[in-house]
Amino acid sequence: MLFIYENQDIVLAEQNIFRDGDLTTNYMNVCALPVYNFWHPDVMKIVNYKYNPLSSCDKTFKPFTQFTNGNFTVVEDRNCSARCFTGSGDYDVKFGEWLKPGPVGNCEFLEAVCWENSEEVYGYIHTQITPQPPTKPPIFKNPPNVFVFLFDSLSTGQAKRSFPNTLSFLSSKLESVEFPFINKVGENSWPNGMALWFGKLAEAINNENYQGGGRIPADWNRTEHCSIPKDNYSIFEDFKNYGYMTQDIDDWAGQMVNYPNCHGFSKPPTHHYMHPFFLVYERLGMNITKEHLKGKQCREEMHASFEYFQQFVDAYPDRPKFSWWWLNSLGHDSFNGFMRADKQVLELFEENSEMLQNSFVFFMGDHGYRIGRKLFLQSPIGSFEMNNPYLSISIPKHLRSNHTIMETLRQNSQQLQTHFDTRATMLDILKFQPNSSFSDRHTIEIPNERGHSFLRRQPSFPRTCGRLPIPSEYCICRMKRVPIIDKQIQNRYGHKLIDYINKKLKEEGFSSKCENFEFRQVQFYDAL
Repeated sequence: MLFIYENQDIVLAEQNIFRDGDLTTNYMNVCALPVYNFWHPDVMKIVNYKYNPLSSCDKTFKPFTQFTNGNFTVVEDRNCSARCFTGSGDYDVKFGEWLKPGPVGNCEFLEAVCWENSEEVYGYIHTQITPQPPTKPPIFKNPPNVFVFLFDSLSTGQAKRSFPNTLSFLSSKLESVEFPFINKVGENSWPNGMALWFGKLAEAINNENYQGGGRIPADWNRTEHCSIPKDNYSIFEDFKNYGYMTQDIDDWAGQMVNYPNCHGFSKPPTHHYMHPFFLVYERLGMNITKEHLKGKQCREEMHASFEYFQQFVDAYPDRPKFSWWWLNSLGHDSFNGFMRADKQVLELFEENSEMLQNSFVFFMGDHGYRIGRKLFLQSPIGSFEMNNPYLSISIPKHLRSNHTIMETLRQNSQQLQTHFDTRATMLDILKFQPNSSFSDRHTIEIPNERGHSFLRRQPSFPRTCGRLPIPSEYCICRMKRVPIIDKQIQNRYGHKLIDYINKKLKEEGFSSKCENFEFRQVQFYDAL
């Protein structure tokens, strides 16, 4: 069945919720950016600040094992062993032999298991970071740290509701600038991650006759994006080549770059890569190990990720660092999932406050909440937030006294922006701004990049979804909507939509696996 939501009730609801909108017909060159109430009653009725999957865990539990300075120890008289493991690619893990307590060397990941009467009773994956030499010496003198804290499915509204204390710290202590009008460039993490990590448009766009847009082919075909290793293309490679120590933390083994069932990386893309940890935790470890982050020990994926991050920054106090979090487990499948992390993230930031004061900090999402809560997602706010990931940026303290850089950031924050622009900003920090001690505000076109740095004046063309590029179906620009009442027109557009879906399934090679869709009727639903 085809569902079309162009209903007069929805139009009126949107006018009541969004306090801005383009009611002109100049939609080719105008993007009216909406301002709305993040705490609107229709959102707050499904917000649950008490949600906490660890509320009933055993808070007295203490790990049986420890791993410090290359030594594996057991804190009680138990039958425990451990084995080191490393990852040679996004699907391959090499395990060492099981070892009794004692020195185990410089392995980064250690799986510890304890038995009672041949039964597994305890599992734990320990981490440690031993400093490595840089891939290359720094190209610039005293380059700033760059930290990216990306939370999967974090919209602007979700960030406001879920991280009040963290956002207050970022604003008051680090003087961060929020970018409330970021527009995702694809449906899920994969196309948005491709834009951020590789600067590539993952899916073709057809914005003909829409906000000055046109047809834009994808940068990579399926073979290029799925079958070819990504080792030499990512933003991590750029930072390594400029002398940074690098880290990637992704708390899901099926992470963006190898989704769905793609090759991904054939070797670790960073000096310290947490993917093997979660590959063992989810798929390859002992049965008891696969349970140790599911709450019984008052421990989740985020706790292991925070520890690994802290180990990284402690290991390199005097070297430039580039670290990227991509935390999927908190809010991807749970509308209220982020709220329990506010206190934890704030504590981590406060502990590292001095370091963050002298760093570029990106706190962000890849897209908004998009799975579950059907009535919310079909509402005006829910359908908007899905396309509006959060972003705030703070710059090193010594640069904040330069009013032009802060003014430029704030001006750009009030424009429609995309992940391509966020990526361009990171590359500007890495490769271009150091030449002028971060004082250059002139517009530049970074070769082979689609975005424009937030630290500079951006091109003067109208920033619309058609020109950036943003697929029209995800565009957050508000425009006047006219309900379609004529039944013949409704059915004509319904047939066109179904034909388009069948065409895309055929182009992607799914025709043999999916049923051919047929148009039946136009169904109207009330929103909210």
